[in-house]
Amino acid sequence: MDPRRRERLSKLLSLILRHKPERFDITLDERGYASIDEIVEAIQEKFDLLARDEILEIADGAEKRRFEVEEDRIRARYGHSFPIDLGLPPADPPEYLYYATVPARASVITNGGLTPSDRQYVHLSLSEDIAAQVARNQTDTPVVFRINARQATEAGVNFYDRSPVILTTGVPSEFIDVLQEAPPPPAEFGRRKRKAPPRR
Repeated sequence: MDPRRRERLSKLLSLILRHKPERFDITLDERGYASIDEIVEAIQEKFDLLARDEILEIADGAEKRRFEVEEDRIRARYGHSFPIDLGLPPADPPEYLYYATVPARASVITNGGLTPSDRQYVHLSLSEDIAAQVARNQTDTPVVFRINARQATEAGVNFYDRSPVILTTGVPSEFIDVLQEAPPPPAEFGRRKRKAPPRR
């Protein structure tokens, strides 16, 4: 498949299966699955000669961790912005997990913990570098947090393995440490203090 076509199709599948199935007259079941044939029919106008095998190629290829197929149905593995029962059992997480965000949200997390915003779950990363890389889609100065996942589990917080991400419905602030703080923004108001001229 042409790389550009593949990328466009993958993004469209994410839109349908994670966010806007109704826009394409697609109905998901309670576990987030949709008929592959119905998806092909719904988006053929955007993709000339779209074949069912192209959907399967994406699900089984480099995007395998984004989608999964069960018989004649497909669903997104994570990233939903509406409630879906993924049917996942709680998993034993590693000792630490990581999350990064824009500087403007850092104090909200420090004071109130991690909660989902526009997604069903909070998405946590397995390493500090991966978390920072994800956040750099939104900011050049990400703030990185370390989640004491094992301690949180002992306190009753559930984590769900959707490798390469770990999902949770929220983490209290007591289990969150700031690892990397972004530098403060430059002052926008007021006069800059002038240095005194050197004495002669």
